[in-house]
Amino acid sequence: MKYIVSIPIVVLASISSLLPARAQAGDPPVPSTENTINDNTRIPYMAVYRWGLSGLNKGFYDKYPIWLNRTVIWAEDFEPTETWDNVEGGIWQLRPWSDWVQAKAGRRLILSVQLLPGSWDGKGPKQGKDAGVPVSLEEGEKGAYNEHFRKLAENLVKYKLENTILRLGWEFNGGWYNYRAVNKESAFAGYWRQIVETMRAVPGAEKLQFCWNPTNNFVQTDARKCWPGDEYVDYVGIDVYDQSWLEGTYPFPKDATPDEIRERQETAWKTWIYNEQRHGMAMWLAFAKEHKKPLSIPEWGVCNRKDGHGGMDNPYFIEQMHAFITNPENNVAFHCYFDVQAGDGHHQLVPDGDSKSEFPNTAARFKELFGLPAATTNNPTPQD
Repeated sequence: MKYIVSIPIVVLASISSLLPARAQAGDPPVPSTENTINDNTRIPYMAVYRWGLSGLNKGFYDKYPIWLNRTVIWAEDFEPTETWDNVEGGIWQLRPWSDWVQAKAGRRLILSVQLLPGSWDGKGPKQGKDAGVPVSLEEGEKGAYNEHFRKLAENLVKYKLENTILRLGWEFNGGWYNYRAVNKESAFAGYWRQIVETMRAVPGAEKLQFCWNPTNNFVQTDARKCWPGDEYVDYVGIDVYDQSWLEGTYPFPKDATPDEIRERQETAWKTWIYNEQRHGMAMWLAFAKEHKKPLSIPEWGVCNRKDGHGGMDNPYFIEQMHAFITNPENNVAFHCYFDVQAGDGHHQLVPDGDSKSEFPNTAARFKELFGLPAATTNNPTPQD
């Protein structure tokens, strides 16, 4: 999802419902009829992003495991994009996460790491280290920025976050970040290698893992051209939202009946989201298997877009994602629901205070498939 300065987090819980294999390789998965989900004992882990850990957002993610009757939570956060100091890991960001991770056994941080601070045009940061100095993937490939990532690794170790999963330059195959890889695919891959080699060389940072994470919408380049090599990647990640620009899907006609809406939602999943040859989930599943890497879905969600190209309240999308995620043949390691009302699309399911989700049917189905019975844990009874 297009994102500039965010501070997300992630609830991760394990799932043990096993689904039958699909009848044919090209068919989308079908929902499971079972709902036997263990809490944080086996992968895939479930995650949620809820604006991060700072300020007024501090307790947002605590509501999510209560809503789903979960216990252990992992967290995903995003580095701000303005300065090299932010890339190196600011104390204001890492210390709270350190306290949070250490407070409960089993917690883990997933950190989305900015590659080139500053504005979209590559003119560099406006303040702090090297203010006003242009930045580029090409310079990164030469090792010009290695010191900043060495410092990031040192800070992660210092704050006892040495088992963090890093999303370096997430959604690099889109066009909205200054590290976009379009026409610079080789430089992106080379820069990635420089970063991974630099961070792995820091004493104590051996447990850091790296998630290579394109998006499956608004694609500007073939992300496969940016592959840095199997030895430099721990997870293949793909961001998936219920969005479509395929004719006959979204937006819905004003007079569309419920049956017509459902038909369009199914077409969007089968033809655009799952089976589209250039960026669909099936293609990325095959790619991950080819490179013998676990798959992850660091961002996903239903979507209400101002331009109408989101599937709106869509339990079918949740069912298909649940089936895909819990199918052991797909080797999904973790996934993160993007539970916020972002500027470029609304996705939030869990209610906050007196507010209700604008996706009531989706929220109910999500809770049914990914939640636990109230008797399973010692959490208080979730309140809708």
